[in-house]
Amino acid sequence: MGKRRSKFDEEEGGGDAWLATYGDMITLLMCFFVIFFSVSDVNVALFEDMKNGFKSDVVNTETQTPIGMLASRLDSIYDNPEDDNPDVEVDLMRRGINITLGSNSLFRSGDATLSYKGGQIIEEVTATLTDIVGQYHLTCDVEGHTDDVPIRSFRFPSNWELSASRSANVVRKMTELGIPKENARAIGFADMRPKIEPRDSTGKLVPGARDVNRRVEIIIHY
Repeated sequence: MGKRRSKFDEEEGGGDAWLATYGDMITLLMCFFVIFFSVSDVNVALFEDMKNGFKSDVVNTETQTPIGMLASRLDSIYDNPEDDNPDVEVDLMRRGINITLGSNSLFRSGDATLSYKGGQIIEEVTATLTDIVGQYHLTCDVEGHTDDVPIRSFRFPSNWELSASRSANVVRKMTELGIPKENARAIGFADMRPKIEPRDSTGKLVPGARDVNRRVEIIIHY
C-alpha cells in the first residue's frame, strides 16, 4: 500500500504562511497606538522624565531630560529657604515649568516698560534658561496677566493691550539676552485667567487677589 501524502506536503512553504497574518496584525496594532497617542492629551514633560528614569534604572546610568535638568537648576536657585526670592516662583506643572514673576516688581502701575528692578529679574531668570532652552529647542511662552481693574488710555485702550505689551517687552528682553527668537512667544491674557477670583460670592473684593493676579508667567515646555 502506498504511503498517504498530506495535502500540506504538497503546498510549498505552507508552514510559514501564518507569518504574513502575524505581521499584518502587528502593523495594525502599531498604527492603532500611534493614532491613540496622537489624539490623546499627553503630559510630555512627565512622560520624558518617566522614560529617562526607567532608562537610568535599566542601564544603571544617570539620565535626565532637559525639563528635568532645568527644574533642578531653578529649584537650587529659587527654592532656597535661606535666600528666597519673593518675586520669583517656580513650579513643575503639567505642561512644563512655570516661572511666575510678580508684575509689581516688573512694571509701574498701568505701564508696560520694564523697571530697573524688573530688568534685573529678567536678566537673572534668563541666565538660568538660555543654554538649555537653546540646546534642546525648548519653547518659552511668556504670558502677561492683569487684574480686573479696567484701563482706558491712548496707549492701552484695554487690559488686552496692556498684558500683550508687557509680555512682548519681557520676550524682547529675553531674546536680547540670548533666548533664541524662534523659541519665544508673547501672549496677553488681560484679566481672563486670574489665579485668585478677585471677588467672593457676595461681590466683595478678596484682599490681595489683585496683587496676585497681576503677573507675568514664563512657561518652558517641549
